[in-house]
This record gives sequence, C-alpha cells and structure tokens, in this order.
Amino acid sequence: MADIGTFTETISVTSNSTKIIITIINMVLVGVTANTVCALGIFGNIINIAVFFTQGLRTTVNISFFSLAISDLCNLITIAWFSICVNPYLNADPDLIIFPPEFQHLTAGFPHACFARITAWITVFMTVERCLCITFPFKIKEIITPKRTVITIICIYLFVIAAMIPEYLYVYIDWKVYPNLNKTLLGIVFITDRVYLEGLSFLLYSIIMVSSFIAVLFFTGLLVFKLKQKNELLSGKKFSQSNLLSRREKMAVVTVLVLASVFIVTFTPTLLFSILGYAIPGFSISGKYRDVFFIFGYAAFAFDASNASANIILYYILNSSYRHTLHRLLYGRAA
Repeated sequence: MADIGTFTETISVTSNSTKIIITIINMVLVGVTANTVCALGIFGNIINIAVFFTQGLRTTVNISFFSLAISDLCNLITIAWFSICVNPYLNADPDLIIFPPEFQHLTAGFPHACFARITAWITVFMTVERCLCITFPFKIKEIITPKRTVITIICIYLFVIAAMIPEYLYVYIDWKVYPNLNKTLLGIVFITDRVYLEGLSFLLYSIIMVSSFIAVLFFTGLLVFKLKQKNELLSGKKFSQSNLLSRREKMAVVTVLVLASVFIVTFTPTLLFSILGYAIPGFSISGKYRDVFFIFGYAAFAFDASNASANIILYYILNSSYRHTLHRLLYGRAA
C-alpha cells in the first residue's frame, strides 16, 4: 500500500491574495525570464557542444568545456520543463492527465538539481586545473592528462546522479485522486516505509552544492592570487622561462576565472535557498513559510538558467579559438 501525498492541501490553504502574488512572481521569474533565457541557452549550448567537438576533445580544457556544455544543456531542458509545469495556464487545462505541481518534482525539480550540481563540480575541477596550470605551467600536462580529465568528469556525473537515487526509491509517479479537483491525475505517490530514505537526496544535494560553492569560491580566490603573483613576477622581471604561460593557457585561465565568477554570483540564491531549508523550520513546500519558499525557488531557477546560458557569450568574447571555429561552422570560414 502506498501513502498518498498531495500538494493540493498545501495549495488550498494559501490565501487568494497570496496565490495571486505568487502567480505573478512565477510568471515573471519563470514564465518570462527563465523561459526566454532557457530558449537562448539551449540553442547556445548546442552550439558550444558543436564547437568543442569540432575543435577536438584532445585537450583537458576542451574536454571540460564540452562536458560543462552537456550538463548546462540538460540543466536548461529541465528548467524549461519545470517552467511549463508551473505555468498556471497549463494547470487550468481540463484535458490534462498530470498534476503539474507534483509531476515536475521527479521529472524537472530533482533532475535540475542533479545537473546544476554536476555543473558546479565541473567548475570546481576547472578552477583547480587552472590553479595548477599557473603553479606548474610545464608539469600540468603530466599532472592532469586528457584521460584523467575524462575519468574525473565521468566520476562527477556518476556520483551526483547516484545521490539522486534515494529520492526515486520512495517517491514514484502514479494515478491518484485529487478531491479538490474532482479528478484522477498522474502525481507523486510515496511508499509507506520511507522513513530512512525521505529527505536523504535533498540532504546529499545540499552538502554537494554547499561544498562545491565553497570550493569554487576558494579556488577562484586562489586563482586570482596566483595570477596577481605571476603578474608581479613578470613586471619585476623576476621570472624564469618555466614561469611563463602560453597565450592559449592564459586565455583558458581567464575564461575559467570568469566562468567561476559568474557561477558564484548566480548560484548564491540557490545556496541561500538550501540553507534556509535547514535553518528555518517551516521553510518547505508544505510548511509555514511555503509562500516564501516558492518565491525563493523561482528566483533560484531563474539564476540557474542564467548561469547555464551565459557561457556562449563568455566563450565568444574571451576565446579567439572559439570564435574562429564558430565562424567556420556558421560561414565556412574564420572571421
């Protein structure tokens, strides 16, 4: 026997005025902002994948950027599906066979969380690699090889996906009756014996996200320090040939530094969202502060979409090799 959980009770106790406010915020942050950014970002990341694949996956930098583009593309697809599920016009469709507020939990919400954290840890890996590149410019190719990069990124994907599995062991999609709607729709159903699994994936994902955020913050700061130190050595001419970076490596360092900075800014709302979930009792989908929970959630989705979509602009501005390859793909020649 399954213990049926529903969000309709949560929705029904929310005042009409609050519902209107949340709906407006939802339409602005998710319906307009996130949808627009997602559409552009999906197109942009498909281009990123094509560019890095065309350049060849023979360098650690290209492998990392290629893997990041795949993660960002999947992330944006889940956000786009989430924005469809929370669209009030879709919920009003009488022919709908799903209950979107619940259906999105397993088909959009957690998959989005998964790919967002994969993006986070790939960013951590790239910042660590660039720090090592500045510190050991002539040994970096021995320390981090293309093969080791592939293995590391595969491990990141597998580990983060594995952390999502407990959620799917106690929650599943099935037909259920919604008394308030007088309908039988596809929604989420909980198994009876779920005490050891409930909330485990959320806890793991919170730990993964917070630790990745701290790691990116630390290594980005270290990267800035190393760059400043390197520039001081160069300006004072107190350097040896082994301290020099190639133009390509410098470009990669700057690109990763900007990507990491954008990540820090855009992931801050998501970090606060997770921390508040543990720090404030009732800050949940069915708790006392559920209205604020929804608003924070919508904002986090919009910022996540921005982070996943901004890369193509950064690559085009900062990376001349990317520009040349893109122009060849689009126009048959390099600009």
